[in-house]
Parts: sequence; structure tokens; C-alpha cells
Amino acid sequence: MRKVLFFINPLRVGSERRRASVDECAALLREDGCTVEMQDTLSAYSAGDQARDAVASGFDTIFACGGDGTLFQILQGVAGSETALGVIPFGTGNVVAQNLRLPRDPVAALRLQRNGNSKAVTIPLGEVRCRTLRDAEGRDERRWYYTIAAGLGMHAALMDLGPNGAGKRVWGRAAYYADGLKLLAGRAAEPFDLEITRTDGGTRKLRACELLAVRVAEINRWRPGGDMCSSRLRMAAVPMTGRLGLTHAMFHALFTGMSANGTGQGRVLPYPQYEDATQIVCKPVADFDYAAPLLVQADGEVIGVGPATMKIAKKTVKLIWPKK
Repeated sequence: MRKVLFFINPLRVGSERRRASVDECAALLREDGCTVEMQDTLSAYSAGDQARDAVASGFDTIFACGGDGTLFQILQGVAGSETALGVIPFGTGNVVAQNLRLPRDPVAALRLQRNGNSKAVTIPLGEVRCRTLRDAEGRDERRWYYTIAAGLGMHAALMDLGPNGAGKRVWGRAAYYADGLKLLAGRAAEPFDLEITRTDGGTRKLRACELLAVRVAEINRWRPGGDMCSSRLRMAAVPMTGRLGLTHAMFHALFTGMSANGTGQGRVLPYPQYEDATQIVCKPVADFDYAAPLLVQADGEVIGVGPATMKIAKKTVKLIWPKK
């Protein structure tokens, strides 16, 4: 890396202490001979356009200073380019940083991504296509790229109704857990139909109430078994069930690892199902009366409404990967 831009999410890096950490990271790269500039993201949805402009301006490396949502928005402008993407974790989940085995301390994370300590690994991206939130009739479909997971179900509703920025900053993951329990208690699981194209070319259908099309090895406590370097999706789904069944499946996904593919097969209450896939097509059930639009999320950001198609994208990204 020679010409580096730090994209800073001001909502995540607002305190003097966090700004000082970013300044220290920039100083370390300047010691390496890099030219370093800094820029605040103007809004959540402007970061992709800002990143696209930075690529056109000749920046060979961009560091996302924020959470996974910041990284996701920047990715929309970097995907398919030769510009490398690094992570300075300031978020709540920091799932990408976790899978890169980066420490939560921003300066320590930057040290592992300096020249000589890292390499730029080209990884295939996940792709999800769906209707935008502005146009639920489907005339304004959009393609999004992601590195963590895309999906539908109760968790997507949580991303939409869950804690705001201030809540996440004060309470962290506990804010998600609390709002998740409230949502589960007050809202019934709703069905959608999946058509799954397996890696052997075969297909199968499933009526589900939760879906994740995963690209990473782990999502905090959940170990769904994805691989950012592979050309497949790791599907994690829960068959259609009620609140008790969904709670049962989520418990085993988070704590025991039991699944319908193994020891849990044949039980009365559902277990999570895992399967490798090349494409997943998700459609609302035609005759079902949904209480709200069927939301689609990618990397923790609500991006639109179903139906949705998830697969491996033709575009890649260069991700800065610590050598250790």
C-alpha cells in the first residue's frame, strides 16, 4: 500500500479517544512511507459513492473505520476494483474483523495490516438482488455485494426495528439481544419459500422462517461454516415453525451445534439446517397475509424486500489479510 484513505464513520468514531486512535493508525502508515488521507462518510448510503470516487482518484488502499455496516457500504464502491480494503474495527459486532482474527483494539488491528504484516487476498463476494425499500413493486431492483451474510426472517426484522446507533454504542450486543427477545415475544414467525441450488447442481425446495446465506466461518457465537475464499454459500435455515420452534432452533444454533443434518434429525421441534449452495432464490408465500413487508438484510443492513436471489457474485474484492 502506498496511497491510503481512511473512511471514518463519525457515528462510530465520534469521541476524542477514538479519533486519536485513528490518528495513531495513520501515523504508523506514514512511518511506512504511505500517503494517508482521511474522510468522514457523509451518510450511510453515500459511502459507496465516496469509495467509488476514491478508487477513481488512485487510492490503492481504503480502510473502513467503523463497524460491519460501514464496511458493507464502502464495499459497494470498491467491489471489482484493484483497491484493497482494510478494517479498523469500531463497531458492535465486528464480524469481518473477527474472521480475520484482528484484535478489537484499532491500533493493534492496524499493526497486523501494515506492509510486511499482511497480504491482499482476492475473495469472491456474495451477491443479493432484491427490490429496494423505496419500490416494493419491483421496478427498482438492485444488486448488493456482501462479505458476511444475507438473509430474511425475524433477524432481518430485528435489523430494521432494533437498536439505533446510540443504543448500540451504549449497550453493545446486549441491545440486540434485548430487542430480539421483545420482537420474538410480540411477532409471529412468517414463512417464505426457498429454492436451493446445491453445489452438486441439484435443487431442493424448503419453506422456511429464517435464512442466512453465509460467507464467513463464524458470526459471533454462531458457527455456520462459511468461507470467504470459496465460491459457495453456506446456507443456514430454520424450517417454518412457531415462536417456540424458532427459539429452540436458535438456541441450538448458538450453543450446541445440533442441526437437522445430524443428531437433531427427526425431532419434534426444528433444528437449524446447514447446506452448501451456489444459489438461493427466496419468494414470499403467495397466499400468506404478511404483517409487514418481507425484509432482506445483508451484512446487518436492511437493503430491501423479497423476493430475493442470493449467489456468488462475478465481482471480487481485495481484502487485507494478516499473515499471522
